[in-house]
Amino acid sequence: METDLALIYYFILFLLFAYFVAFHVDRISSSSSSLSISSLDPSSLNGLVTEIDDFSFYHHPSWPQQWSHPEFTSDCMEAWQKAPWFEDTKERRTTRFLNPSLESQFPWGYIIYRTVYTTESDALWPLVLAKLDQAMDFAIDSDLNAARKRDREGSKADDATPERLVKESRKHVIFSNKMFWDGAEVHQIRAHFKQYLRASKGRGYGRFGGCLVIDERSLKSVARASSPRPRLGEAFVGMVDGRYPDETGNEPGYTGFMRVDVFCLWFLYGEMGNNSMREVCPKGVPEGLIPVYDEGTGMAHDEEGNSVPVYLTKGRNRGRRVF
Repeated sequence: METDLALIYYFILFLLFAYFVAFHVDRISSSSSSLSISSLDPSSLNGLVTEIDDFSFYHHPSWPQQWSHPEFTSDCMEAWQKAPWFEDTKERRTTRFLNPSLESQFPWGYIIYRTVYTTESDALWPLVLAKLDQAMDFAIDSDLNAARKRDREGSKADDATPERLVKESRKHVIFSNKMFWDGAEVHQIRAHFKQYLRASKGRGYGRFGGCLVIDERSLKSVARASSPRPRLGEAFVGMVDGRYPDETGNEPGYTGFMRVDVFCLWFLYGEMGNNSMREVCPKGVPEGLIPVYDEGTGMAHDEEGNSVPVYLTKGRNRGRRVF
């Protein structure tokens, strides 16, 4: 009898051990893997970057999982072509963004470097990221809202599917590690971003055209800005050209750095699908001032972020451009 009880006892222990192995070891391994990746120095992380495959969804090694979305399957993306909204490319940026599209275009989003790590910035950082996305969402909806106001007969503006798909397919790459990026200068960020571009061979989409930099000035400008739509000139972030000067040349007046009006981040992302940062950067900004992309002919800032009246006789001067 005692022998039978002992056998049952050890059998139960065996089952408990098997349960632990089956359901917990994979999770522990996955967690350890994620932790080891996030703690890598920036150069080592770039060493894990693989070349972009046009027919696979974009992935960055800092992400613990491959991105997926139930409506971004091959069948669903083919079905888009039969939807009425798919033909409305003339007046809606979202439909142009989705039509035509490669898998590698999704998820879309910026590569963002945080360079300020004060106690105040730690408290503001989640708010700033949320406000950036809110501003982009407002801009994404702008064409749809304009079409609804026009109330065109037979308008496809009642279907907000493309706007929803664009919002749901956004995912940024965020570098926010005090050990590596606290007080980082533009040349340090450019070197890391340049290394990433070489490894990924990424071209043609907004995230490869330039990376965003959020320092103390830009962080505070976004934190105090109106939401969900900041007023033009109210909030800004920095942008660094990773191809400067190797591929851009030393064009007079172009330094490979500009600021971007936060409300225009969505417009800029689409425009840099066909144009380089050098091409969209406002021209004719006097030395000592910083060019600011605003979807039009541009503005100029001093170092503190104050707008300086400058008549840009050169620059894009193409009026309101759509992608």
